[in-house]
Amino acid sequence: MKKHNTKTAKHTPHKSHTPHTYFVISECYNAKYNDLLTSQLKYYLKTYNLIEYKKIHELDMKQLKPNNLKTNCSKQLSITKTTKLPPYIKNQHFDFIWLNPIENSKDHRFYALRANLINMLNQDRMSLIDNKSVIYQHMHTYCPDIATKHLARTFYINEHKQYKFTPDIITETSHSTPQHYILRPVDSFAGRDIFYISNEKELNKAIAFYNSHKNYRGVTYANNVIASEYIINPMLFKGYKFHMRVYYLITYINNTFASFMLDMGKIIHAGKPYTTTKPFTKIVHDTHLDNSGDYFWPDNFTGELKNIYPDILEQTKNILKCVSNIISHSDFKQQWLYNEHTNGFLIMGVDIMVDTTGRVFLIEVNNKAGFNCNEYKNKLKLEKIIFKWINDIVLEPYYTNNLDLAMQHSTYIKLV
Repeated sequence: MKKHNTKTAKHTPHKSHTPHTYFVISECYNAKYNDLLTSQLKYYLKTYNLIEYKKIHELDMKQLKPNNLKTNCSKQLSITKTTKLPPYIKNQHFDFIWLNPIENSKDHRFYALRANLINMLNQDRMSLIDNKSVIYQHMHTYCPDIATKHLARTFYINEHKQYKFTPDIITETSHSTPQHYILRPVDSFAGRDIFYISNEKELNKAIAFYNSHKNYRGVTYANNVIASEYIINPMLFKGYKFHMRVYYLITYINNTFASFMLDMGKIIHAGKPYTTTKPFTKIVHDTHLDNSGDYFWPDNFTGELKNIYPDILEQTKNILKCVSNIISHSDFKQQWLYNEHTNGFLIMGVDIMVDTTGRVFLIEVNNKAGFNCNEYKNKLKLEKIIFKWINDIVLEPYYTNNLDLAMQHSTYIKLV
């Protein structure tokens, strides 16, 4: 990834919007590879007198058409001759840039373009909350009551004294499910290389695996793996283990931080009905988009989930207040934006689980929001919801020079 320069000085606040400035959208030319459709976004941007900049698209298409590369985004990026944008494009200063979520592909050409407003924040700052181990430590430091209630006990894989395995004799005589731990690499995603263990033998086997295998960056996992007490009694959705994907949006506009939580999201479930029969398998215990249908909370909640939904929402808001307090804390000096950008925002995907007592657990904060739907009609539905939300709390306040509109929105997270 191209290394960004970071802001070290104050940014110039946005002044009166100049009509007929340009916006650019980075997305796959085959729409099915885009997590989120963008026609609604283009509609909103044009209402603020912005014009779509099409020269990048025109250059790409000259190369894409003869090579028939429109079916695969990664091939588009690796083969197209316009991978390195010409100076007359690099020297543009765009009013708005949207980097659309794309399956397994990032268009790095757009990262260094100058923008008044972009859906990107400095990754050094975001690592305060999207690193599995770091956020655990920060929550226990800055909001210990929330951490104790809403985080499973977590430690590094090599902290052997932290494990509390249930002796086999107790399990056999009581016919109970032993204490399990889930092992998750810190620098990984999409459920890759996760293990479920309940004894020393399984732990040693997992350690051997992590010492001999590499992550997607080509770095050996080794001890950069966390162990968490496994939530053995999850609330079920249609008999399946599930987690809720919560859309959490951070803005840094005119040197001011704000955060928001959308009151709907995706239900992501496992591939087979839940059971504690051993051995634990990923198809039963790993909740992942590849296994899930197009279900949304709260619309598809029924029964007990529907009854306790207001309390789930309230607990989740309290968790995200803690997350917002961490990332906005003055103790941290990491810059919010890259040098090329004047203002920014980012939608993240927060994963939570609920156990049978109604207690909400924070699983992780993802720097990718995760919008993908199986059916086109649901892509359209989610597109309208997401971009109306973005218009209400980002675009309209910014382009009308009325940032208070965002703070008045029902999804605004008010910090004490």
